[in-house]
Amino acid sequence: MEVTIEKAIAMMDDYWLARDFNNLKQLALDISQQKPDISQAWRYLGIYAVLNGDGTAEQFFHRAALLNDLESSTWLGVVNQYKYHNSGSLSAYEIITQVELEKLRRSRYMDFPIEVTIETQAVCNAACNFCPYPSMERKGDKMPDELIDKIIDDLRQIPSDLPFSISPFKVSDPFLDKRIISILEKINLTLPQAQLRLFTNGSPLTEKIIEKIRLVKNVTHLWISLNESDPIDYEKVMGLPFFKTTEKLDLLHKYVATDYPHKVTLSRVIDGTYKDDAFKEFVAARYPLFECFLIGKSDWTGQVKLDLNKKVPQTACGRWYELSIMASGKVALCCMDGEGKYVVGDVNNSSVLEIYNSPEYRKMRQYSFSRLSAANPCNTCIT
Repeated sequence: MEVTIEKAIAMMDDYWLARDFNNLKQLALDISQQKPDISQAWRYLGIYAVLNGDGTAEQFFHRAALLNDLESSTWLGVVNQYKYHNSGSLSAYEIITQVELEKLRRSRYMDFPIEVTIETQAVCNAACNFCPYPSMERKGDKMPDELIDKIIDDLRQIPSDLPFSISPFKVSDPFLDKRIISILEKINLTLPQAQLRLFTNGSPLTEKIIEKIRLVKNVTHLWISLNESDPIDYEKVMGLPFFKTTEKLDLLHKYVATDYPHKVTLSRVIDGTYKDDAFKEFVAARYPLFECFLIGKSDWTGQVKLDLNKKVPQTACGRWYELSIMASGKVALCCMDGEGKYVVGDVNNSSVLEIYNSPEYRKMRQYSFSRLSAANPCNTCIT
């Protein structure tokens, strides 16, 4: 059966999304020989060459660029940057990440944040041993209603056709704030293009709250940090009673089995032991309608003492396109600056976009090729 060019291009895109590089290369090679004017084939041949380090990538990207393939120009720019800035071997993940960040640099997100964290209050009922909350100095801070309203009003300056996310938490559990549902409703009404990321340890999810969350619109996911499948381990890691939390999750799972509109994800901070697989098996068996996600450990810019044998990525950072507003109104450098030690502005005195586009913060997005060339703590951040 003959495959149309449109179908072949779609197949290449599917192989790329699946990271099926061998099939991608073969299909791109076939298309380039049959239809040499199809730019996507040359681009994908260039990508394959980059990821395999065989030194032929530039000729493929040049050919695709001559066929007006703008994405190939981005790849070519990243390849040339690494010729002069590379300080060691690169992983395929780092190269792909850098290209995606270069696209952000060339987009409207240079001027407008892709995500805004609003910590309505710095309160959590857990005491996770991988989190800075247990020793956090601002514990208990509550953002005034007037400041929440100001932040939401400031965000109206973001073009209505430009999607972005709002995370109504930082080092906190948003569902411990009695105002949270009304805040989410206000965001829905005022900022209809804003996607909501909801994150909780699960213990506050009463049936009443679960019902109210159902009515909230534009929810990307309801993310639950469960972390352990063994009751003893859970209580040791989280400082919460396991069976009370799982009772709430059992109830939520029943809702999802009917017509609950939001995706639910259970996550675990991995430790590299058999417990990682045990957690996945637990979620699959007990909560088959929930997604499971494993997260790497973070030292929160050095604020949590962990023995992590990781290197700093040789890429820029997507968090430079975000704003992390603490309950005080001060803006932390990023979500990983849990303690708020590196303040970049204060929404009590400036608008959200003034802070996002302040010269020093904008400079990081505009000129920093990688975190290794940025200032502390970015140049030591492994997350």
